[in-house]
Amino acid sequence: KPMRLIVRAPPGGTDDLIARLIAPAISKTAGQQVIIDYRPGAGGLVAWEYVSKQPPDGYTMLLAASGLAGIKSLRKGVTLDPFKDISWITQVTDFMLILLVHPSLPARNAAELIALAKKRPGELSYGSSGIGATPHLSAEHFKSMAKIDMNHVPYKGAGPMYIDLFAGRIEVGAAVLGGALPHLRSGKVRPIGVSGAKRSPQAPDVPTIAESGLPGYRFEPFYALVAAAGTPPEILDTLAGIVARSLDAPEFRAQFEKL
Repeated sequence: KPMRLIVRAPPGGTDDLIARLIAPAISKTAGQQVIIDYRPGAGGLVAWEYVSKQPPDGYTMLLAASGLAGIKSLRKGVTLDPFKDISWITQVTDFMLILLVHPSLPARNAAELIALAKKRPGELSYGSSGIGATPHLSAEHFKSMAKIDMNHVPYKGAGPMYIDLFAGRIEVGAAVLGGALPHLRSGKVRPIGVSGAKRSPQAPDVPTIAESGLPGYRFEPFYALVAAAGTPPEILDTLAGIVARSLDAPEFRAQFEKL
């Protein structure tokens, strides 16, 4: 029967882009149809809870970002345990995040953003794709290291966040670099810095946050595929092998890096 790949965010964000690439690759390798199923909400918690309640047969997988492993400590009343209620299949890719600002904001690097936030404590707002999502965690890490106060505005995915950032309803955005690239090229947003220890080959002109004004900053999360707890080890191993072969194809790698 068809396999399902659950996506925790609505179409238009990085999760969607990755899912649209890996689903046909997995389908080709496995010889079975892979259907993308969007279940956004609560910073990914809706999708996590849904997958945790599916039959542990390997036919339902979730594209999960590593930051969501901390969901239990970030939301009151959450009973889902990301390690007891979820089986982790395999890592798909690691990735960088980026801090962005609306072009009208007088900040062109991390040092200037930090100075502005200290001058206007609690006045600036930053958006992310949801509570517990990696962009949220990266921005809170930035705030903690810089000792500044900015208001967090969570959205149901990166797409809605960008709409408000373009319009200037929020001044700052935290996002996955890959999904932000088209908006950087269009000039709708201004980059402050990427989250990695080194600059990204996708955006070599954008400095790291560490070199842009916050020395020592580093945040490098990853995407993985997960399934319901209790999925037999042999099924998890089979799925991991299918994914590895799918993502190892030269044509897939070229397409993935391009996107």
